[in-house]
Amino acid sequence: MSANRRRWRGAVLPALLGVLLAAGCGIPDDTDVRVDGQGPAPGLPTGGQGAQTPASRLDERNNTEAFVLNFLQAPAVEAERAVEQVRDFVAPLNRADVKDPNPEVVLTVIRLRERPRITRTEAGVDEVSINVQQVGQLRPNGALEPLPAQEPEFTEYTFRVGSVVGESGKFILNPPPVLLLSENALRTFYWQRTIYFWDTSQRALVPDLRYLPVAVPVERQRTVLLEALISGPSNWIAPAVQALPSGTRSAGNVPDTGDRLKVSLTAEATPGNDPDQLDRLAAQLMWSLRPDFGNDFELTIQGQSPKVYRGADLLAMNSTQALPETPERFVIHQGQVRRLRSSARSGEPIPVLTAEVNQNVVSAGFTRAGGSTFAALAVQAVDGQRLVIGSATAAGTHFEQGDRSFASIGRPVWLKAPADVGLIVADGALYSFEVNSRAVTQVALPGIEGEVQSVGVAPDGHRIALVVAGELYVAALSRGTHVEVLPPRRIPTSLLDVTQVDWVAETLLVAAGTNPDGRVTLYDITVDGAIETSSPRDLGGASVTHLAGYPANPISGSSVGVRMYVANGIPYDLFEPSEQIRLEEVEGIDPSATPDPVTVVDSANGLSAPFFLY
Repeated sequence: MSANRRRWRGAVLPALLGVLLAAGCGIPDDTDVRVDGQGPAPGLPTGGQGAQTPASRLDERNNTEAFVLNFLQAPAVEAERAVEQVRDFVAPLNRADVKDPNPEVVLTVIRLRERPRITRTEAGVDEVSINVQQVGQLRPNGALEPLPAQEPEFTEYTFRVGSVVGESGKFILNPPPVLLLSENALRTFYWQRTIYFWDTSQRALVPDLRYLPVAVPVERQRTVLLEALISGPSNWIAPAVQALPSGTRSAGNVPDTGDRLKVSLTAEATPGNDPDQLDRLAAQLMWSLRPDFGNDFELTIQGQSPKVYRGADLLAMNSTQALPETPERFVIHQGQVRRLRSSARSGEPIPVLTAEVNQNVVSAGFTRAGGSTFAALAVQAVDGQRLVIGSATAAGTHFEQGDRSFASIGRPVWLKAPADVGLIVADGALYSFEVNSRAVTQVALPGIEGEVQSVGVAPDGHRIALVVAGELYVAALSRGTHVEVLPPRRIPTSLLDVTQVDWVAETLLVAAGTNPDGRVTLYDITVDGAIETSSPRDLGGASVTHLAGYPANPISGSSVGVRMYVANGIPYDLFEPSEQIRLEEVEGIDPSATPDPVTVVDSANGLSAPFFLY
């Protein structure tokens, strides 16, 4: 844990703990906590409250705290109006202190760690201090980028609020040196939208989270998203994806004609010699602008004839659209992989595994690609734990045992596009493995040190989430001859001592850790750390030692996927009615049977390490 984070824990006062869970997440006291965290489906504001613009200065004339919270919402409009909105809150003689953008409008997104502290210093003047976690910088293209290296993550802003002679209402008398935007404003006045970039091998569309102000008129929203796409990918995924060709610009607005989406680009967007490049560009545009995939898409590049595509054909070019809404669920019971009755394909045999191989299993991961299914098992061997990799293809079933043993192996996870490579955490380090190979190879994590505790893989197969030394990270992958982790980005969160992480949507993580009041919980956290939402289940002092997520289908699923986890040795399925996974929910076993004490280690009724096939 960093020194800054230790200081935060020590600074939290017990009397404020109830406030921090709401205010620290940017949620007003009177706002219901939303479980999904990522926001509703496209077409609704992130906060679901329907507001189009933030409050004005005169909406709160008496309560200083409410006025300050409104001030922290002020720039939540189109970038070109943000400075004007903030200046309206500032006393007329001090408005020049709110500097013009140079070279662009940048909003510093903050998470309040406690309620604003307000002290009356003189008649009609209050001094306000806000203790914040600086989450990142929101740029005009909707990307939230990390703070500059010299900026502290945890800091305090102090300013004065008072009246001005001859003016009504309150004013900020000495504004902060940067444009501040609260997490709550980001949650309420922006849509979370996903744009896409092809990976460098052009096998997968890689999602990139952007924030679109709700204030943008409907007729301009797709044009703004197109401009965001043209501006290029977020910094952390940029080395792993292809930006649009240099010089590409929109040749006009993107009209919303109802039955056909039309996009026109300048001649610089002309694809190279690859005849499929234009089709990939069309798929990238249609997925990023997200119309009804039942409609047609028309792409025009200046100097060329328009080309019309069926939306359904472009839909199929992103493999994540094929994610089943109901996942296949499994659990380890007394050293064997078993299917849960709530699973898709209930009653079918366990994929890939033979009875001989399905023994002494500690944890497992399955995936399916085309007509093949792959399995990775961490098994207890004589010399420690070893990895067993299995494949079931048209050519038959094949197994390989890893070439090294470990004291402990975490849950194996499979990459997508292609799906024949996986990752494990073993003895505090990250390793990769491949189908039909015994090699288990350590993977370097550039720029970070410490014990690796957990890894989760995004549904596109080109991004991962990591827990290293109690901190949360995301990283893009280079998928060449071997898997290479590109420089990770640390995710700012109010969770402390993070232990586990996985993905539950294209741009949403679920992480286990300790919240500011010292209780263990699960948080849904956007991939940039900007918005987090706690689980309705308080795990108290439990230790979460295992976590598996199943991502929501970006087209037909809900806005957030499901997750299973193990706390204090008990396995849970969070969104199932009973939550705790019980013996009667497991196929192929007798619930009345006594667990074998040889194979039951720190688990309830011999059940442990639940996981999904995906």
